[in-house]
Amino acid sequence: MTQGWQIKNIYLYLVCFVTLMMIVFGLISFLNNSVKFIYPVDYPYYRTLMDIEQEYRNTGRDVPSVAELEQIRDEQLESERAVNRAYTLRNLIGSLFVWLIPIPFYLYHWKKIRIELFPANGGTTA
Repeated sequence: MTQGWQIKNIYLYLVCFVTLMMIVFGLISFLNNSVKFIYPVDYPYYRTLMDIEQEYRNTGRDVPSVAELEQIRDEQLESERAVNRAYTLRNLIGSLFVWLIPIPFYLYHWKKIRIELFPANGGTTA
């Protein structure tokens, strides 16, 4: 155990520390994104019927009836919600990888530390 502060030992401990922090923050991010995916809280911009009507007038098109304007507004709102849900799912998958990818690196380097710094115990100490 008395190998001291060699560069190799410092490297192994630093890699373990960094990967452990990545695992912790990745797990926090994954849980946060899971909650956002299950219970979405979106604050969409609600376009008024007058906004949609003005858009039709600006482009020189005939203004549809109020019922059609409401349908257009609802379709745009639903489309925005679908985009937000897809974005949240992408964040969820990304945070899952930030959580899972460092695990093998951590385990490998921690095993190297146990084997090289604690050879008397056969590297079995936790």
